[in-house]
Amino acid sequence: MKSILKLTGLLILIAGLYSSAFAITWYPKEFTCPIDNQKNTFLVVGSYGSYIYSYPSKYQWLFFPQTATPTYYLCKKCHLVTYMWDFDKLPKEKLPAIRKALTDVKVSKKFKKYTEIPVSERLEIMEKVYKVLDKDEDWWETFHRVKGYHYGKESKPKKAAEAREKSLKMIQTELRKEKSNAPKKLLLYVSASMKHFLNDDKGAIEDLQKALKTIYAERGLDAEKLKNAEQGMNSRIEDYIKRIKSDKKPRMMDKIDGDADSHDDH
Repeated sequence: MKSILKLTGLLILIAGLYSSAFAITWYPKEFTCPIDNQKNTFLVVGSYGSYIYSYPSKYQWLFFPQTATPTYYLCKKCHLVTYMWDFDKLPKEKLPAIRKALTDVKVSKKFKKYTEIPVSERLEIMEKVYKVLDKDEDWWETFHRVKGYHYGKESKPKKAAEAREKSLKMIQTELRKEKSNAPKKLLLYVSASMKHFLNDDKGAIEDLQKALKTIYAERGLDAEKLKNAEQGMNSRIEDYIKRIKSDKKPRMMDKIDGDADSHDDH
């Protein structure tokens, strides 16, 4: 699972060293929609720091910018939705299929700024778009986890649960593979996180305890980085177990996780 592997051991280790009391800044930039040539003004990232890896969304193994409202670009004319890094990089040969997928798409209200439309609504359109982009199972697992996160923030528990169940099923499939390239220790952490947010604390703790006993392994890391990753993950796992057993469970932050939208528009 390549997207799970994006954060190496060094990032895992430093994540806990920073406070979340920092601002993520954004500034407006004009983009041309590849579907209908409509000019749109979207927000692009100005600055952020390593503190983003200590935000509460870590308990769902999700991090900025996927947790941020401005990340999901929405064309005001054709209603194309993509991750911000994909909007002007869509494969030309896929544009006709995307255009067809958007034929009946509507949004819930008129808007001046794309961020006025809820992220969950944008994600539902985005799902139609990416279904024609040949994304793999790994990409879709992360996508379902992202949907669960944003449904949770918008107080839509049923839809959040449905998305998290899909993510969990895919993670469990990966865990059963004998030759998975994903670090098993990290897969167990993600599995535990989805179980916790699905109210299965017993299953979550069992996964986390298995994770503690599992050595961190990741291709391309030298011995020192693997050691740092092991220490960083163990620290996160021990913290997670403690939090699940406390009266401040991570899932209680579902609607109030404030890490996503700290920004200054320039």
